[in-house]
This record gives sequence, C-alpha cells and structure tokens, in this order.
Amino acid sequence: MEYSAGTSRLFWLSETRKTAELLLSGISKTEIKELAIKENIYQIRAEDRIRRIVAVTLNRLESLPEILVKQLVGSDIGTAKLLVLITIMKTDRLFFEFVHEVHRQALLLGENIITDRAVNAFFDSKIAQSEVVAKWTESAIKKLKQTYIKILHEAGMLTSIKGERKIITPVVDYKTRQTLSEHHLQVYLNALTGEE
Repeated sequence: MEYSAGTSRLFWLSETRKTAELLLSGISKTEIKELAIKENIYQIRAEDRIRRIVAVTLNRLESLPEILVKQLVGSDIGTAKLLVLITIMKTDRLFFEFVHEVHRQALLLGENIITDRAVNAFFDSKIAQSEVVAKWTESAIKKLKQTYIKILHEAGMLTSIKGERKIITPVVDYKTRQTLSEHHLQVYLNALTGEE
C-alpha cells in the first residue's frame, strides 16, 4: 500500500457505524452511496463531502472481517472507537506506521505522552525514506500531523490535541482480543496498547 496524504479523512465514528449498520442489513454499497446523498444519512450539507465519507467508510469496513463489523455496530463506544481506529490503520499505511512508531514507542519507553518532537521526528524520517512523502508540501505534512493527533484524540487514545498529550491505553475486552487474534489483526491492537 502506497503512502497517501489523506488529510481530509477524519475519524468518522458515527458515520462508520451507520454505514456498517446498512451493510449488515443487506443494503448494497451502491444503494448506500445513493442513500447517503438522497436521504443525507450523515447529516452533512456538502455533497462532495458526503461522497468522500461514504467511500472512505465503505473502504474501511471492507478491511474488517464481518464478525468485527458486527461488533463495531453492537459494541460499547470504547470498542467501536478501537475498531474504527483499526480500520484506519488497515487502510492508511502511514497512519499505521505513525501509531506503531510514535504511539507504541512512547508506551514501550514508559513515556506515555506524544510530544511534538516525536511527531516531527517521525515525519522527518518518512521524508528521508520515501520519495512520495518527500514530494508533499510543508502545509500538507503540517495538516497530516494535526489530523493524526486529532484521530487519536477522537478515538480516546490521547487526553488532548495540544499541549501535553497523554496516552490513554484502551481497555480491550476478551472477546475483541480473541477475535482480533483469530483474524491476524493483533499487530494493530499491539500498536495501540504497547503490548508485544
């Protein structure tokens, strides 16, 4: 998977759950796209934004096995946030690497905060390693930094967006852990919990 500067892709918890409910009820992807626009199921004004949200949420949901899509819809809010975060990591390579190399590393080192220094070092490293990232503008990278922190905050993994961003380690129930493990998704959970 190539790196992408998906700065317009946000967390979209309620939108993802709504899309998952429709998929599980047997509505096709094409029908969901039509519903999103005709009935404004996400309660958003701009049609281009609706189209982007439905495309991204469908793509994210396709990355999960059906059992986890069902869990995303029927679980408590904490588990739903965790699963949405995993879909983002599965569909955005750079975001996964950010979580794995910055978030997880802070947990492993016992720092439990994400500093601006760590965020900047991560992107400097990617600029040096990747021709794709090296071609992005300074403003695109600044926006990505903000987006990644905002996603982690909305997922309940950080206490704040600015200042001292303390990491909140998610509480993961046994059923979710087991299902993630059975479907070879433990690496994503480990990136969020700092586990080995």
